[in-house]
Amino acid sequence: MNSLTKNIQSEETLLNLIHHAFPQAICTGIEELTEGYFNVAYKISLEHAPSCILKIAPPEDALVMSYEKNIMMSEVLAMRTVKEQSDVPVAKVLFYDDSLSLIHAPYFFMEILEGDSFHSILSGLSPVVQSAIRTEAGGLNRKINSIQGDKFGYLGQPSLQGNDWYHVFSTMTELAFSDGERLSIDLKISKQRLFQDLEACKELFDEVKTPALVHWDLWDGNIFVKDNRITGLIDWERSLWADPLMEVGFRTYNSDTDFFKGYGIDHLTDKEYLRAIWYDVYTMLLVIQECDYRQYDTRDMYDWAAGNLTDKFAELHRIIHSS
Repeated sequence: MNSLTKNIQSEETLLNLIHHAFPQAICTGIEELTEGYFNVAYKISLEHAPSCILKIAPPEDALVMSYEKNIMMSEVLAMRTVKEQSDVPVAKVLFYDDSLSLIHAPYFFMEILEGDSFHSILSGLSPVVQSAIRTEAGGLNRKINSIQGDKFGYLGQPSLQGNDWYHVFSTMTELAFSDGERLSIDLKISKQRLFQDLEACKELFDEVKTPALVHWDLWDGNIFVKDNRITGLIDWERSLWADPLMEVGFRTYNSDTDFFKGYGIDHLTDKEYLRAIWYDVYTMLLVIQECDYRQYDTRDMYDWAAGNLTDKFAELHRIIHSS
């Protein structure tokens, strides 16, 4: 996927980064990986060192949404935390440099996971195997969410973290609207009505007492599979300390019974479902802006997000005012 945030580098620059991280290694190949949407990533083949993946953050002057600031720091922190505190399969961070001394962006190298993305092989798998993988993903996601933090909020933005989930989530939502206003993006819903509804739901959010580690982007493209088993989970850059119901597996516009089974629950309670819809709305508030911030080739993502956003906001408003 072409994106304005992808910080493409020359071969000379890439070789400098490789030499800085692995002075004794000899580079035998560089291949850009194109499946991602935000950071640029390369597969690096080496002699005298393990072959690896290099990810580079957007340029310093790149226009990004508020939640995307310090996003690479979030990813590295999340990967290291999961590696240290669980048996969830995650690539080891081999080298991380945020000094901006070689390029004007943070970057890191990580080990290569075995297998292929679930998304890339999905059509060749039987329904039974697909179901088993989604069930396994639910169990792994439960383990991720069992890791607890001290405060709510994005890992890479300590200044926006806090002890009260309602307040943190309100701030995150306010910033999403500010991002839309900055580029005059039609967000399709009323900001005033949304915050009136959010205030009416304060007690709902007050039930979330413990900051849980949330991957928040565990779609099929970020699940690696080999021999019908999950070998690793990638793209931790959007990780945050939050309510586990923010996870992709709990999105109400794409209910996944296999995920629920692996996670260990049958269904959401009425209150949990309402919070999940709030996270649907917040997620779509961000996705609807990606086309403008990243200058995608088409407006397909905007159209898809706009439909989900208006539908879910209408459902949210209806539930709140019918109770």
